[in-house]
Amino acid sequence: MNDQNSFEAMLAIISAVRDARTRPPVVATVENTRSGGDRIVAKAQVNFNDRIWSLTDENGASAFHPESGWTISHSDGAVENVPRERDDWMPPEMLLFFPLSLPIWGGQMDGWRVIDAAVSGGEAHLRFQHKDDAELFGQATIDLQWGVAMEFTLPWERTTLQDIKSSWE
Repeated sequence: MNDQNSFEAMLAIISAVRDARTRPPVVATVENTRSGGDRIVAKAQVNFNDRIWSLTDENGASAFHPESGWTISHSDGAVENVPRERDDWMPPEMLLFFPLSLPIWGGQMDGWRVIDAAVSGGEAHLRFQHKDDAELFGQATIDLQWGVAMEFTLPWERTTLQDIKSSWE
């Protein structure tokens, strides 16, 4: 991944993600499909500037606010407050809104590493390989306008963002 196109794609991703903080809050539909056929469709809301997010599906909701931490509301009405030392954790479906948190950058806690990146139109396309099993590959598409991942695919699941728009619309 050391050619000029990959380097420019990585710079475009970093720039788009950093610029997300200046954008209005967004809403989107998140769909996660697993290889076994399990499918989750959720509604997400994110305010990048205030670092507030929420995710609601048929099983309940998760929400994060920097002052109160995050809570999980179950469909049976039970509410769970998560300790503040876990402020860095979020549901996998929310990672698409924070592409630099995806486990693909080759960091110590990441299971994957990016092996190719290219920009096409207003999107950056990434290919990544598992750090321990060189036979496993995945891909992601980063929307450079919104600074979010529109698609994140592993061999056993695919997560997509659909209908993203400003929540002020």
